[in-house]
Formats: sequence, structure tokens, C-alpha cells
Amino acid sequence: MSIKDDKENVSYGRIIDFENEFSEVQQDISKVSRDLSETASLGQQNTQDLWSLEMEIEGMYKQLGLEPLDNGIRKEYQTKVNLKVYSQEYFQGISTELEKELLAEVTSKKNLTPSLSKLDMTVALVIGCVAAIVDLLFVKIPVEVNYLGKYQQSGSGITEWLRSQGVNEDGQLNNFFKGLEKSCKVSFDASNSRGVGDYNGELNGFYPKTHRLMSLGHDPFFGIIFGLIDMLNGTLTLIDAKGVIHHIPIENYQNQPVEKMIFVPFVWIGHILSDVCTKMGIPVPGWGFTQLLQFGSFGEKGRSIADIARWMYLEGYDLRHFLTMSLVPGIIELLVRIYFRLTSEKEDFLSPLYAQNLRNIQNNIRLQKLLFTAHSVAVSGNILKVFLAHGNPLALNSAELLGFAKQSVQMTLIRARNTTAEQMIRNRENIDSFWGNLNSSE
Repeated sequence: MSIKDDKENVSYGRIIDFENEFSEVQQDISKVSRDLSETASLGQQNTQDLWSLEMEIEGMYKQLGLEPLDNGIRKEYQTKVNLKVYSQEYFQGISTELEKELLAEVTSKKNLTPSLSKLDMTVALVIGCVAAIVDLLFVKIPVEVNYLGKYQQSGSGITEWLRSQGVNEDGQLNNFFKGLEKSCKVSFDASNSRGVGDYNGELNGFYPKTHRLMSLGHDPFFGIIFGLIDMLNGTLTLIDAKGVIHHIPIENYQNQPVEKMIFVPFVWIGHILSDVCTKMGIPVPGWGFTQLLQFGSFGEKGRSIADIARWMYLEGYDLRHFLTMSLVPGIIELLVRIYFRLTSEKEDFLSPLYAQNLRNIQNNIRLQKLLFTAHSVAVSGNILKVFLAHGNPLALNSAELLGFAKQSVQMTLIRARNTTAEQMIRNRENIDSFWGNLNSSE
């Protein structure tokens, strides 16, 4: 059998197919329709014949000088036949139109992405505004600065309190963190070019105040990867001020005994904890990778994004201020979820499992839309905050930006999800509801 024959034998599924489902009825109706059409044509022909015969009889009466039998009143035959032939093509047209309408209904995504009510929108907007106010009045910027030499801007009291933890009145680490600092030595803790031995590469901008920013092992999130690699290999991995990646062997940490390698994760955690409370602290998660962004020209000095990010870290934009900034997305998550819990429908455990699954999906979509709306307002408020701070990048709330980015991804996934199962459940519920109403009306 040829490929062409295979294609001809394939029966493509349709919702309603008159050719398969009603083929006998369709053929009978088409036959009756053709018969009626033939009868109508025959009737028209008979009418014409009667008319001609009447005209001949009338002519004969006139030749004989007689009056017509009907005294000149002519009987008119007016037969109007308005019959429609229901052919195969007619039913195919109906089938095609119905198929389009049914497909439009079945594949419709209405109600699959439920819209927020007016109350939902109002509450989400209010929560976003509350978060924006907290960002403006409490998060502020890390420390007090005289921005551009003419704008005196106050720092966050919360961040100031966090910076006072773990140190004494003189700003020195307390005994606990000093103990961690001494016992948790790591290979990636070199603080200047002299600490890397005979390495010939040029380490631009690498000095004690920036070494934790540039050393990827000090990152509180990605450091668990780069820090452990460095400790196991006795190396230092850093990105300098020019965006150059360096992987440097540290002589004192080569050929470490195997028994020491077992405790590497705990040593990394201890070292990070000892650095959190130092004057420079440790960077915001992922902040070290900003040194790769060697483009842009901002301000009078034409600084790149990498330069600005490094300046922000030197001005106190570290993990402690990141915790302060996290209050904004934290407030949004807390208040939105409380509202969502209070206004969600109670679960009906007696309903079918498929209905429960659809309800859970729809509830999750509603929650994500509430969060997205609130985060959108908060991000808009943070943009306003930067504007009010005369463009000071320290006013950027990176924690809230991450929260907004996360919700944007969630909304994209919701829009792009496969809704086939949801459509089937929705259509089944619609059919059950229709027949239920029909039976109750009877």
C-alpha cells in the first residue's frame, strides 16, 4: 500500500462528523430532497401544459363564434414551489460550521485563567502600596551618604541595627565570630595580590575592601558551589574590576589531607558566618557576577554597571541590607497569602477528584495573579523611590526586583501551560450542568 493510500485511509477525528454518525439519515434526506425537486419540476411542466391547452380551447371557441364556458374568466394556475435540495454538500457545510463553533467553545480558555474580582484587585493594590511605603520609609538606603556631594540622604535604621550585631562597642567581632574566623580558614580568602603567591595575572581593583565581592567563594548563595570547588582544589576564583575571571592556585592550600576534605562544607559555612558581621560584610547573593557587566556609561564619570555595583557594595550594599530589603517582598507574600487563605473556597472533599484538581489549579492561578499585582505596585514604588533619591542606585531594592522577576516568570508559565486536561474537565462540568438543568426543567 502506498503512502497516498495510507493518507486516504486515515480518519481524522472530529467532534461531530455527519458523514460517519448520520450517514444513513443523511442519504435518505438527500434522496427525498431530490425526489421532491423532481416532483416540483414535473408540476411546473404540467402547469405549462394546462396553460397551453386552455389557450387552444379558447381559440377554438373563438373560431366557432362561441363564448368560453367560463364567460371569459380565465383560471390561472399559479404554482409556486420553494423546495430546497438537501444535498451531500449541504450537510458537509453544516458539519463544517458546527465543527468550527464547537472547536471554538472547546478550545476556549475563558475561565481557565480566572480574572481577579474588584475586591481582589483592591486588596492587592493596597498591599503593594503598603510594601512600597515600607520601602520608602524604613528600607531607605544602607547607610547615610552625601550623594553627589549635595544630597544628604539618611540610611536605614534596620540595616544600622543589623550592622551592630556580632561586634562589640569598638566594632570588633565578638568571641564567637573570632573563633570561627580563626578555625575556618579557606583558600579563597586572599585579600590582595600579595596573597596569591607567584600568580602573574593582573588583579584589577582587588584589595581588602573588595576581595569578598570579587571572590565567588564568598557569595552567600553561589559560594556553596565555587567555595567548595576552591577549597577542594586549594584555589581562588574571582572576577576582577575589569571583568576578567581568574582561577589561582594558592600554595598554602595545595595537597590538603583527605580527612580535612570531609568537613569542607562546614568550614565554608563557618567562614561565611564569620564574615557576615565584619565592616564590609559579604555581598548580596549573585552580586559578584555584576563585575562581568562591563558596559554602560552612567553619571559624570561614565561608570559602567560593574563600576556602579562595586561602588554600591563599598557603600554598604551587602547581605545585611539585603535582609532589610527583603522586608518588602516578605510583607507582600505574608499579607497576600493571609488574604488568599481567608477568601478561598472551602475544599469539597465529596466532589470528584478531577473537579478538586481543577479547583486547586484555578486557586493557585488566582494566588499568583494577586502576588504579581502586589509586586508590580511595589516595584513601581521602588522606581519612584530611586527618582526621589535623585537617581541614587543605593535606593534600588534588589530583593523586591527578584520577587517581581519570580512572579513574572510564574505568570509566563501560567499563560504557556498545557490546558488540555483543564479544558476537558471544564467541558465535562458544563455538560453535566446542562443536562442537570434540562432534567430539572422537565
